[in-house]
Amino acid sequence: MFKRIHSNRDPGETLWRSLRQEFGSYFEQAGTSFGQFCTNYPKTIFGSMVVLLLLSVFLSFTIFHHPTQGRGPGSAAPHHNPAKVKSPHPLDDGFSRILKTGTALKHTLGLKQEVEDILAKGKISPVDSLRLERALDSLAAIQHQIH
Repeated sequence: MFKRIHSNRDPGETLWRSLRQEFGSYFEQAGTSFGQFCTNYPKTIFGSMVVLLLLSVFLSFTIFHHPTQGRGPGSAAPHHNPAKVKSPHPLDDGFSRILKTGTALKHTLGLKQEVEDILAKGKISPVDSLRLERALDSLAAIQHQIH
């Protein structure tokens, strides 16, 4: 079942060596041509780099610039629910989830104490029964909210 496979491959023959043997002359020729181009036209290369840099700055502040709504002078801030707004930073969403979970845990502990107090009584009145039912419904809602 477990048969050892013997290979007659030369251990000195690697993928890199094979690629270099096959395509090495092309890479050397391209490197030589690029080096000659750089030494023959340094001002052209520098000028094109500066033009591309300025083009990038122009495009980033005009076409690709997306201003935030309601931030300019004289514009009123839009009224929206902050809980539905997606934070631009991924960690902010994690922190808000941690805070919500902590608040839910604190509320859960309060409801647990209330349920224990009700159950500790010898006899449960109809009012206590309603309080117990509301507390258990709140616990179910919190569990559904967290998951």
